[in-house]
Amino acid sequence: MFNRKKGRFTESKPNKERKVISYEDMPLDDYEQERTDMSPEAVKKIIFGVVIALVAGLVVFVFANRDKLSPDNIAVWWTYDVLGNGGGGFPVNIVGSEVKSGNFTVNQSRVAYASDTSFVTLNSSGKEAANIQLRYSKPVLKSSENRFLAYGLGETGYQLLSFDKNTYTGVSEGGVIYTGDVCRNGCYCIVTEGSGFLSELFAYDKNNNRVFKYSFSEYYINSVALNPDGSGCVACGITSDGGAMKAGVYVLDFGLSDPVSTYTIDGDAILDCKYLSGSRAALVGRNSAYIVKPGSEDLIAVGYNERPVVNYCFMPNSNSFALALSKSGDGRSCILATYDDNGGKTAEIETDNGADAFSVYKGTLAVLDGNTLYAYNSLGELKYTADAGTGAKAALLTSDTKAYVLSVNQIRLIDFNHPASPDSAS
Repeated sequence: MFNRKKGRFTESKPNKERKVISYEDMPLDDYEQERTDMSPEAVKKIIFGVVIALVAGLVVFVFANRDKLSPDNIAVWWTYDVLGNGGGGFPVNIVGSEVKSGNFTVNQSRVAYASDTSFVTLNSSGKEAANIQLRYSKPVLKSSENRFLAYGLGETGYQLLSFDKNTYTGVSEGGVIYTGDVCRNGCYCIVTEGSGFLSELFAYDKNNNRVFKYSFSEYYINSVALNPDGSGCVACGITSDGGAMKAGVYVLDFGLSDPVSTYTIDGDAILDCKYLSGSRAALVGRNSAYIVKPGSEDLIAVGYNERPVVNYCFMPNSNSFALALSKSGDGRSCILATYDDNGGKTAEIETDNGADAFSVYKGTLAVLDGNTLYAYNSLGELKYTADAGTGAKAALLTSDTKAYVLSVNQIRLIDFNHPASPDSAS
């Protein structure tokens, strides 16, 4: 008799108590106890190594996405994308009669917009999660992940909202509201006309307690951006100096009474600003873009080479921003360029298309020209073309192959791999 051990047959004593023989002429007791070459200790080590690798990968994933894995974001994902993903799909008709392009946003692949009547959010299948009444004649919407600030331009009222509810309704401490911003942890700021000053800024924590106030005597503040943790901001203003435009830039720390730094830009006006990282902000002006760099006495300027800026977008997730500059001066034939948070150009492509809307996702750059959406790679190669539908006015990429489009009466989802886009909601 033989039993199998370490790959070879060796001599074995007969089993006198059991006369049944297997088809291999080996006692069943020995056959059932047959072992592989791998010892139990080795198997345990392999399993332990796999577990360690999975845990390490999970830790890296959580750390890389720690800002997005807040309890609020996880609750929204579970409630509306897992349990409540029962929408009828896109396109979806808008609520109200008009949505301005700047009041349309997509955060974590979920649509939010402010119309002339309502604040509305949609989950990934087009199901309505919130429909909250707004009472502003000129509503403005600011957003950061699952946090939203809606206010009336030139009015005193404002609202703080999450993806599915109104969390606070307030009235400005100053006069009418010029601008404002909100960050992902719920902190926010409001800029108003000042009493005895040109502008005043009020900053609040997530519990709506005022933590900071600053009065501007030289500039009307028209753009403000909170840093990612809401502990400070950059505020940009405009004034006239002998008939010429002059812009002022303030970097504020809410723990300090005086500005961290101030800058003056002659002959330009800042249109918009956004923090690209914890300490660096990008400013888009009429004639140039600028980078605010901590510790630097001067702004880093990114010139337009006398080409008018047609559109722009900020990409904080990649610490970068992008500009669409017209080669012809009429908004057509654009140069699309991306920049890092040091003002260095990372890509530049030329296109014959205009940029009624401009969006960048990683290495894909998309422009809306009329009712057609064009997507290029960073080498300037046209990757996709899609019909965006009648009345398209804004487009936002959510991946290399998908984009949400705002039209005059609908929200549409464009899949470049399946680019059919019906003009009416089902």
